[in-house]
Amino acid sequence: MEPRPLDPPRPAERTRRRCQPRPRNEGDLRPTDVVGSFFVCGLAFLAAAAAAAVVQALDPWPWGRWLALHLAFAGGVSQLVLGASQFFAGAFLATDPPPRRLVRGQLFAWNLGAIILAVAIPLDAGASIWLAVGLMLVALALWGAAIAAMWRRSLRHSAWAVAWYCSGAAYLGLGVVVGSLMAHGVFWSHGSLLGAHMALNLGGWFGAAIVGTLHTFYPSLTQTQLRFPRLQALSFAAWTGGVAALAVGEAWALDPVVVAGWLALCLASVLLLVNVFSSWRRASGPVSLAARVVGVAQPFLLAALVVASAVAIDQGPGQVLVGSSRTVVGTLLVAGWIGLTVLGSLLHLLAVVVRVRGGFHARMPDPRPRLDAAVAVLGAIATAALALAQGTTLDGLDGPARLLLLAVYAYLAARIAQLAGRLLLSARPQI
Repeated sequence: MEPRPLDPPRPAERTRRRCQPRPRNEGDLRPTDVVGSFFVCGLAFLAAAAAAAVVQALDPWPWGRWLALHLAFAGGVSQLVLGASQFFAGAFLATDPPPRRLVRGQLFAWNLGAIILAVAIPLDAGASIWLAVGLMLVALALWGAAIAAMWRRSLRHSAWAVAWYCSGAAYLGLGVVVGSLMAHGVFWSHGSLLGAHMALNLGGWFGAAIVGTLHTFYPSLTQTQLRFPRLQALSFAAWTGGVAALAVGEAWALDPVVVAGWLALCLASVLLLVNVFSSWRRASGPVSLAARVVGVAQPFLLAALVVASAVAIDQGPGQVLVGSSRTVVGTLLVAGWIGLTVLGSLLHLLAVVVRVRGGFHARMPDPRPRLDAAVAVLGAIATAALALAQGTTLDGLDGPARLLLLAVYAYLAARIAQLAGRLLLSARPQI
C-alpha cells in the first residue's frame, strides 16, 4: 500500500511558519536588548534631571539649571536617540543588531562621559572636561561603526534608514566640540558660540533624529502609510541645510544666513506636519495615547520656529536668544515639542519592548479615546498658555499653565515608570 502524500499546509499553518522568528544562538543580541538598555540608562538620567530641577527650585545654585538640562539632554534624551536610532535602523534595513562589543562600548563611553562632564563643568576641571568630551566622541564613533555594520549586512538598503541619524550625529560631534570650547572659556570674537552650540545640538542632533524618525514612526503609531513620501527628501534638505545655516550664521554673525536658516527649518516643519496629520486623519480606528501626544506636539515645533523667524527678521537674530523671546521659543521647543514627543514615544516603545521580551504575552495598552484625548489636549493647552503668558502681559496664565503642564507630565511619567518597572523586573535587556 503506497503511503498517502501529506496534505498541503493550510493557509493558517503557512502563516505561522512564515511568522516564526529566525533561530538564534544562545546569547545572541536582540533588537530589544539594544533599545531597552539605552532606554534604561536614559530614564535613569531623566530621573536624576528631575531631582536636580527640584533641588534647584527649592535652593537655587549657580550651576543647578545647567546640571538639570545636562542630565536631561546629554544623559537622558541623547541616549534615547542613540538606542532608538539603532533599533529603527535595524528594522528599516532588515538586519540583526550591531555586535555586542559596539553596544557595550557606546553605553560605557557615553554614560561615563556624561557623568564626568556633569561634575567637571561646575568644578572647572579642564582635563576632566576634555576626557568627558573625548569619551562622548568615542561613543559617537562606536555608534557610527554600529550603523555601518548593520548597513553592510542588511537585506535591503534604505537611505532614509540612516541619513537623518548620520547627519544628526555629525552635528552632535561638532556641537560637543563647540561646547567644550565654551567650557574652557575660549575667546571667540566672530559671533556667538552659544548660538552655534544650540543650533548644532538642539536642531542638528535632537531635531534631525526626531523629525527623521517621525516620517516612519508616526505612520506606525497610527497604523497607516506615509501619505507623501516624496516630501521627506525636501524636508531633509530643508532641515539639514537650515541647521547648517543657523550654526554658521551664529558663529560668524551673518544675520541674513541666520534668517535663512530659521526659514528653512520652518519649511521642513510644515512638510513634516503635512505627513503627520495625514497619517492621523487616515487612521482607521481610535489612535493610542502615544499617537495623540506625539501628534499634538508637532505644531509646537512650527510655532517655535515661526516665533524665532519673526523675531530674527524684526529685531535681529541676536534677539531670539534674549529675554522673553528666548523663554517663549524655549517653552515651545522643549516643553511642547521635545518633551511631549519624547514622552509619547517612550509610552509606545517601552510597551513594544515589554511585549516582545515577554514572549508576546503582554498586550499593548488599549486606546481609551476620551481619557487619551483629554490628556493630549490638556498638554497642548497648558504649553500654549504658558508660552502665551511668557510672551505677553497675561501673567495670570503662568501659574495655572505650569500646574496643568506638570500634571500632564506627571501622568505620562507615571505610565512610563510603570512600563519601565515591568521592563526591569520581568523583561530585563541583556547586554
